[in-house]
Amino acid sequence: MTAGLLEWLDAPSASEGLRYLTDDGTWESVPYTRLAGLVRATARDVRDHGLTTGQAVAVLHRTGPGFAAAFFGVLAAGGTPAPLAPPAALGDTRRWRAHAAHVIEECGAALVLAERDLAEVAADVAGPSRAVLPPPDARDAEPGPWAPAETALLQFTSGSRGRARGVRVSRGNLEANIAMIGQRWADRAAGTGVSWLPLYHDLGLIFGLLTPVVRGESVGLMRPEQFVQQPLRWLREHHGRPGTVMLVPNFGLEYVVRRVRPDRLGGLDLSGVEAIVTGAERVRLDAAAAFLELLGPCGLRPSALRPAYGLAEATLGVSCAPLGRVARAVAVAPGPVRMGEPLPLVGSATVSRRPPAGPGTWHVGCGTPLDGLTVRIVDDAGRALPDGSLGEIAVRGPSVALGHTSEQEDRATRFEDGELFTGDAGFLLDGELYVVGRIGDSLQVRGRNVYVEDLEAALAEEGLLTRQRTAVLAGYLGDEPTVCVLTAAPSAENVVACLAPLVGPDVTVRVVRVKAGVIALTSSGKPRRRTMWRRLLAGEIDGPLLASSEHAGARP
Repeated sequence: MTAGLLEWLDAPSASEGLRYLTDDGTWESVPYTRLAGLVRATARDVRDHGLTTGQAVAVLHRTGPGFAAAFFGVLAAGGTPAPLAPPAALGDTRRWRAHAAHVIEECGAALVLAERDLAEVAADVAGPSRAVLPPPDARDAEPGPWAPAETALLQFTSGSRGRARGVRVSRGNLEANIAMIGQRWADRAAGTGVSWLPLYHDLGLIFGLLTPVVRGESVGLMRPEQFVQQPLRWLREHHGRPGTVMLVPNFGLEYVVRRVRPDRLGGLDLSGVEAIVTGAERVRLDAAAAFLELLGPCGLRPSALRPAYGLAEATLGVSCAPLGRVARAVAVAPGPVRMGEPLPLVGSATVSRRPPAGPGTWHVGCGTPLDGLTVRIVDDAGRALPDGSLGEIAVRGPSVALGHTSEQEDRATRFEDGELFTGDAGFLLDGELYVVGRIGDSLQVRGRNVYVEDLEAALAEEGLLTRQRTAVLAGYLGDEPTVCVLTAAPSAENVVACLAPLVGPDVTVRVVRVKAGVIALTSSGKPRRRTMWRRLLAGEIDGPLLASSEHAGARP
């Protein structure tokens, strides 16, 4: 049975609730009985300020009970919440202002709910025509008989392919995807442990917060910067807790391995971790193996790793490796690949504490589709392709969102007759989905595609890629198919030698040194490749050419 988004308000638990890490390093708890009162007070407050059914409300709260009260309060009042990233999330104040103003305007927000210390900057960005409301003073209120909005969430994409675009997610979409997530874990997992993922993105919001609240399960919350400062503390929150679920994207796996020393793990017991759900970006075999090897002495089992695939246009989850077996990976022969044709597979392995040796680009399986979803791999004409053939991932089912808030020139991710064409390339093998990369972030040469994610994976495996300081772009400079590596690192030794065999003789590889600020990232830490490529074409990105597969000494 699918649980309604607000049914928990009717009989909230006094024993379960939210735990959150405060600024002073202590944990505070808010039982669901108290949170329900804050939700009702928020709903009454926004209605008193003129909100009508179906209007959007921007939510500018950091991770914590204030965000939960604002989000569910808008829903309870019949409005549509649109979460905003806090200013610190984007690093650059000017960029955050532009992003926030775009989101507020794009969703047509009637109001902005903001933390008290963010109210001034929120008012400045929102403009004089929109009221900015701090958390309500009252702790409870009588609920009103307000009809629910058709759109229950405006989820803005991270902007990795241009300006952030809003996805209209219905109440039914949310309830269906939450039910799918619960069904995939059956009764074996006790619920999410401690999530540090941001609540303004789908994985942190829907899996990290909404799913446990709707299901009445306790959940712990840390802010992303608290995880960055103390990743070991996040690990220790899962000590000795059977059946818990960790949420961690690939860059989080890499960060833990880089920052946590093995000698600091004494006494840590992770044998009770039932699942490590890793999604939001491509899962790299070397990163997963290093994470499992680091934490293997703590009892973490390789079978706990659950690679997943999803996107905002599908509400959240599309597929996830099922419980009960070790995740799988397959290797594809090096070199460009052709859309619509079978992939040259050269190996297979399970994801364990040591990555397999041998040639090829490894792809980690993202499991089978969640119950109720149908996943197809299609060619350019939308025709289904057989197992093992590379094509576009298409999704159909009750969690496919209503559509976008507006249409932009980039139509890579699109809705057609109730089916979502994701703009992601991948393949199916024995019923399991493997994700290769964004179609628009690939370079097509003589009918074959080179994916920048494959190139970044190769650089990472060779220790030549520094996250946040390097971006791989692909496109045409004039008539020349080119892979351009922008890096703030002082040296490009071995980069060209690593990439040249993968891209083939028809593609030029250039490595350009830039200032760190040139590497444009989304609010979720993904490279804004299209933005950087356009700047490169416009001559706005300049720097010394560190290396080239063609010749040296030129500038891009």
